[in-house]
Amino acid sequence: MSTPPVLGCAELLRLCAAPLALEAYSPLAEYPCLLFDAAGSEHAAPHALSHAAQRLRALPCPVLALGSPAPALLRGVDALLRDAEVALFLDNIARHPLAAMTLVQVLRHNEDADVAQGLLAESLAYATLQAGPEFAAVRAAGFRVPPVAQGDAPAVLLAREDDCLAIRLNRPAARNAYNTAMRDGLFEALQLLRADPSLSRAVVRGEGDCFSVGGDLAEFGCAADPATAHAVRCSRHVGRALHELAPRLVFHLHRACIGAGIELPAFAGRVVARHDTFVQLPELSLGLIPGAGGTVSILRRVGRQRTAWLALSGRRLRAQQALSWGLVDALE
Repeated sequence: MSTPPVLGCAELLRLCAAPLALEAYSPLAEYPCLLFDAAGSEHAAPHALSHAAQRLRALPCPVLALGSPAPALLRGVDALLRDAEVALFLDNIARHPLAAMTLVQVLRHNEDADVAQGLLAESLAYATLQAGPEFAAVRAAGFRVPPVAQGDAPAVLLAREDDCLAIRLNRPAARNAYNTAMRDGLFEALQLLRADPSLSRAVVRGEGDCFSVGGDLAEFGCAADPATAHAVRCSRHVGRALHELAPRLVFHLHRACIGAGIELPAFAGRVVARHDTFVQLPELSLGLIPGAGGTVSILRRVGRQRTAWLALSGRRLRAQQALSWGLVDALE
């Protein structure tokens, strides 16, 4: 696999106009992504840009643009980069080209899908990658962590305060890593909110040092098989319940909000973050994509290109920038 060249706009349009000229861009071919400089695209013919966008959107790999493409071309672009970011993105994609391809394909689909369709697509794609060689290589290299003893304490605490349901993630020793017990506790809390019309809202917080570091690595790969894991996600999908109850939900975030720790809050009607909050989507480094609903919830808040930027880069997004993007609604 080779480092892709930076295509100029004219060369990009020429390749998109030729039937077989883009076959080199695939995880199974020469280049794991396509990179072009958008300078001058605003001067190209609109029909040529629209045709190029259609071709690029169908590519089985990420499409990265330097600069700001013309609006007619933007639909074919997965992420917008600055020069200083190129090396990071190319390295991450080269390390996990199948996961990178799957990520952008799911985001393209979910941009036009409703929430239920998007969550289904995400879960099926996640299951596919769980059975793939990139996730297997990560597991073989050893990423497991010992499970943290929880004792008798529930993973989710509930309390009623007048007409408000207070929900607290309660695995502080594990930095509120999202495990099966926490998923079930959250799902049951949301069913309580759904069933009780006298509760006007629910407020979700995390105990301890941070809101949540995301999926519990101690449970990664523990399902009997990817198909069963998909069935479990479909049976008790916290993200779907959060979406359905969004107008009655407020999340308060602090410090680390990683993976599921931001994917789930992004479904809520209101998200408030402390100034020390940061968000991050690191799943690509595991050969996976966001799997707690982030390809739906985050996409609907910040758009496809920014969601892809977060997931392909793995970078932390600080609270102020998350606010400016619309990923959170207010700082406290």
